[in-house]
Amino acid sequence: MSSKPQVAPAAAKAAAAVDSSSDSSSPDTAYADAIQAIAGHGDQPLDIHDICSHRRACGFTDDLALTECEAQAINTRLYGLSAISALLMGADDDGAFKLSKWLQGGLHSALYALTEDAQAVLHRANERAAEARKGSAA
Repeated sequence: MSSKPQVAPAAAKAAAAVDSSSDSSSPDTAYADAIQAIAGHGDQPLDIHDICSHRRACGFTDDLALTECEAQAINTRLYGLSAISALLMGADDDGAFKLSKWLQGGLHSALYALTEDAQAVLHRANERAAEARKGSAA
């Protein structure tokens, strides 16, 4: 689900091509043109059905309400994940610098811990949402 700046103008141009006064243009044609423009840049179109199916498979079926503290906790962990990922990508085989195996192992452990922490916050919020739904149904 990556987003590239050059994709938006191509998709917008295709969407703008829909002219209701013309019989040759249709929303379906514009949609197909937008999909083709996105696919031409190497990105796959967003599959909402796949996202919903994955979310349900993970057990997230209720709307979650996060406290400010929970949202900040997730945000902080995502920043950490991003920073560690950048370090590890910079130190790959063709990277500008090298990291020892010990340091790489520590960074991988940190990635795992940050991910587990962020998921724990989401799972606690999901449990609260499920309890609230059960309480309102009773």
